[in-house]
Amino acid sequence: MDNKAIIENEKYTGDAKENEWNSQIKLEHRWNSRLYWEYEMYATNYKNDAFLNNPDNVLFEKTYYNQWLVRPEIRTTWSINRDKLTAGAGLNYETLDRTYFANNVQFNSQYIYLQYDYNPTEKLNILAGFRYDNHSEYASQLSPKLAVNYRFNTNFSLKGSVGYGYKAPDFRQLYFDFTNPSVGYTVLGYNVAEARLNEFESQGLLSSRVAGVNFDQPLKPESSINFNFGGYYRKNKLKIELNAFYNSISDLIDTGVVAAKKSGQNIFSYFNYSKVFTYGLEFNSTYNFTKDFSASLGYQFLTAKDKSVVDNFEEHQYIRNSDLQTIKIDKSDYFGLYNRSKHTANVKFGYTIPSIKADVNLRVLYRSKYGLFDTNGNGILDKYDNFIGDYFIANLSASKYIMDKFMLQAGANNLFNYTDPSQIPSLAGRQLYARIQYNF
Repeated sequence: MDNKAIIENEKYTGDAKENEWNSQIKLEHRWNSRLYWEYEMYATNYKNDAFLNNPDNVLFEKTYYNQWLVRPEIRTTWSINRDKLTAGAGLNYETLDRTYFANNVQFNSQYIYLQYDYNPTEKLNILAGFRYDNHSEYASQLSPKLAVNYRFNTNFSLKGSVGYGYKAPDFRQLYFDFTNPSVGYTVLGYNVAEARLNEFESQGLLSSRVAGVNFDQPLKPESSINFNFGGYYRKNKLKIELNAFYNSISDLIDTGVVAAKKSGQNIFSYFNYSKVFTYGLEFNSTYNFTKDFSASLGYQFLTAKDKSVVDNFEEHQYIRNSDLQTIKIDKSDYFGLYNRSKHTANVKFGYTIPSIKADVNLRVLYRSKYGLFDTNGNGILDKYDNFIGDYFIANLSASKYIMDKFMLQAGANNLFNYTDPSQIPSLAGRQLYARIQYNF
């Protein structure tokens, strides 16, 4: 992908090229009616090359970023009457070569997992398992999980689960360094952020840095305890899924604004929240009007907050300044984490034309207001801060199949060309695309 534009108040010209590909090979081997093996090899590569020229059209900066991930995995499934035992093992090998680094960076991690699919009756299903991760740079972790599903009949079932999750920082969160030349915003990995911010500051490109943000301690892995309870209902043409969730997260890896440029664009990086809790509700439904025309609706309500802010609200006595006056805010005024909308939704319409082997899909996405950073100086996101307003995005696609081998597809993302460069620089305008797929 090529991007060409003028950034930094029309003083610097730039060009960036992004290339990403992935490949997967899988072999399946059924030893007998009960024993089944899978061997899989996955590889992906991401490259980014960019440069900036100064106002005299002389090279100002040239950067590159080249990341590889290779993941071989083997897994087996053993059927025991109505039950199944699944086990697997694999490893991740990651390398990164990028600007400013004398040597390549490497990560190695190995993992194993085991899951037992237990069906004591036709209506009751129990899944119990664990995953163990061994990382070259971070502490090893054991992640157990238990899930129960009870099917009352063919139309209605209830389910619940509890599990422990673990996620180590990836290369992009640690070492990424990208400036979008078409808009001007920058994303910096945690381990390179301080040095690059100092460079931008020495070059006179920064207007401000967010107070209280520092990169003194290493970025930590994220861990969580997750609870889910939901149900499934299906009758005739209607399907409904409902899920309530609560997550207690330690050292959440999040992204946020760490500085502002004189051009008006932001610089983003990553950081940890020591204690976070999220809870909410997810709803998904599908209705088939005919065998060729269907509609689906998805909705999520989310509350995501920093536990230290909630627990110590009165102690800190958060305030805001208005017309040179100091006003104390209430705990109920605390909105939550940055870049989180309380409401998101999507509506999808799908229409199939069997006579010409074609499909048409329209999807409309909704996101309610959210804030990117504290704008009134009290260190939290509250209702008096500046928010990005709610908006809708529409995506349209059409596919045509030829002799079950070829698939032709064309479409438009952000069909109505909704943009907000000053507030949402990462949101591209209307994007037209075409794709040809051949199935061997």
